[in-house]
Amino acid sequence: NFPMITNQIYNEDCLEALKRVPDNSVDCIITDPPYFLGMTHNGQKGSFKDLSICKPFYRDLFQEFNRVKKPGACVYFFTDWRGYAFYYPLFDLYLGASNMLVWNKQSGPGNHYAFIHELILFHCGKGVSIGATNIIDNIRSFASGAKLVEGEKVHPTQKPVALIRKLIEDSTKPGDLILDTFGGSGTTAVASIESGRNFVLMEQDEIYYFTAQKRIKDAYERFNGGRQYLPGCAAKRGCTAFVFFRVFPERHSRFPGAFSGRCRAFCPGCGNGGNFC
Repeated sequence: NFPMITNQIYNEDCLEALKRVPDNSVDCIITDPPYFLGMTHNGQKGSFKDLSICKPFYRDLFQEFNRVKKPGACVYFFTDWRGYAFYYPLFDLYLGASNMLVWNKQSGPGNHYAFIHELILFHCGKGVSIGATNIIDNIRSFASGAKLVEGEKVHPTQKPVALIRKLIEDSTKPGDLILDTFGGSGTTAVASIESGRNFVLMEQDEIYYFTAQKRIKDAYERFNGGRQYLPGCAAKRGCTAFVFFRVFPERHSRFPGAFSGRCRAFCPGCGNGGNFC
């Protein structure tokens, strides 16, 4: 095992990757898991009893969340009305549920009243005070207008950057570390970059992993002039540089916008850095 490098997305199983995250090191966890076994975004019906197969996985995941988070860390865990009854007892047992947030997407599918909201299980860190209500109704989903600002979706369950950025800014400060164990197309990383936070993401699907790499690269170019550095870094104080791994175009021709050639990582605060691949 080796220490987890921050400001990276890791293409591996999150339970394996979490083993390399140190105890009490994460300032906030924001994650949007797959809605397993019929509990999907397209309204397919499944048996609630079938979810018992997932219980050991989520038991282990929430135990790891509890280990890696700092005492003051908040946890945001997305679900919907079909999965809430399954996730809540486990979430509350291992983390302690403080509230349930409701995101009103303003548009959605469904013939028996449209599905226009998603739920977020929330654990509030020790000493944290958030001056907001638990209803989020001013951020549109991709179905109701987010693509006008953020472009087309690149993941079937993609959340708007504005939504994730709100959660980050509600409960953390610049320079804090955000963890997302179901990284998808990298929205949590983009929101972290925009708000000056550090991040660690994990995504098992190789296609979405490279999609996220491209979005991360683009976010740095927009918000840091192409410079890749540790947000909140103080000059000449042991700055930590990024390492972005090279993607070989001949092996990943499906992702022409991904990294290629030599990668440069440095901190503009102190100038430390170099070529890493």
